Amino acid sequence: MTDPRLSSRSRLASLRRAFLALSLIALAGGCTSLPPRQPLPPEVLTARAELEARWQEFRDLRSLTDITIRRSGRTDRLSGVLLLRAPASLRFEALTPFGPPILVVASDAETVTLWEVAQERAYLARATPEATRRWLGLALGSEDLVALLAGYALPPRDPFSGTMVAFETADGRQRIWLDATTGDARQVEWTGGSQPARAVFVANGVHLSTLDGKLDVTVAYRDPQRNSGFDPSLLTLTVPQGVKIVDFR
Repeated sequence: MTDPRLSSRSRLASLRRAFLALSLIALAGGCTSLPPRQPLPPEVLTARAELEARWQEFRDLRSLTDITIRRSGRTDRLSGVLLLRAPASLRFEALTPFGPPILVVASDAETVTLWEVAQERAYLARATPEATRRWLGLALGSEDLVALLAGYALPPRDPFSGTMVAFETADGRQRIWLDATTGDARQVEWTGGSQPARAVFVANGVHLSTLDGKLDVTVAYRDPQRNSGFDPSLLTLTVPQGVKIVDFR
């Protein structure tokens, strides 16, 4: 019989790889100097405003979630419960086949908590891009992560320049493909950083990959409930007594 602790460690490593893939939307810039700022053309301002307006319509998402990770010739599959709430709250429970969670991640605009259930250990950190870099490998703001998982492409807040629809920022270049009929974002691509990546929005999910083909992650939702108005207290994670807490705040 397989030791459940060994199995949980393997699943924990898989989950970390999944969240690493999700964090690829924040690319480390290698620029030694910043490009001159240029006014955005009217059509780009219009598209940018429309993307922001669509994001403002989102309130929450609740779903069973399947994550498939392909990396270095290996495929890992995880299932769990994901809760998202605008603008920056998230809770994900990776479940064992028999139901109990093996790991719980909760974050909001201020704090990120990662509880390794089997190891009886939890980590707390301030919800900053640098905190995300510590856990996930690359910097990523809480709102950016929630938006991506909810199926929205957030344009950069302060681009130096832009064309239809691509933005030059201090972190590299972000390009967004829009549906010609609906105006919804269909694909986002980031280049110019150390790990260029692509996100493709599909029905009830998102597909992420590095442009070098070394990492491929699919996040699929089963019966997602959008804007259902679920109780915000469900996002709260209270680590039980007896768990070792490592606090980086």
